[in-house]
Amino acid sequence: MSETALREIIKQSKYHFEHKRNDYETPPELITMALNIIGKKKFDLDVCCSRKNIPAIHYYICGELDGLKNDWLSYNWCNPPFDECAKWIKRAYEEQKIGNRTVMLLPVRTETKYWHDFILFNPSVEIHWLRKGYSFINPDTGENCGIYKNPLALVYFKSTPNDVVENER
Repeated sequence: MSETALREIIKQSKYHFEHKRNDYETPPELITMALNIIGKKKFDLDVCCSRKNIPAIHYYICGELDGLKNDWLSYNWCNPPFDECAKWIKRAYEEQKIGNRTVMLLPVRTETKYWHDFILFNPSVEIHWLRKGYSFINPDTGENCGIYKNPLALVYFKSTPNDVVENER
């Protein structure tokens, strides 16, 4: 079977997401879930985005402001490039230690050192396991990119183990 024929079969399957870039936009239903986790209508800051596509007051747009070098705020959102997760997770952990909260959309990679060091055994983290089957959005076309077939999680770095957020709704 030729590579072209194989690619066509994959495109016709429901799991035809191809990771070609790092700036796919977050599916809206996951943003809604993340906001429900923190009980807010908006995040204070999206620390890693390609454009303003989620409800936030401030944005660090890649190429303009580096979210790894600039200050984070009280309630942060982070959908990092999946091939660069470790440094973003470490930063969320560091922010947690100074009282800032971050919700991250992450691929589930529980075998990695960064999941063990900063997430799995952290008493101030809530993990919201997600089912497979979310479609990320192409920022150029606004269209779904196909279904991402690997498991994902919304990981909430709370400020303390007993952190309770006052709901804005």
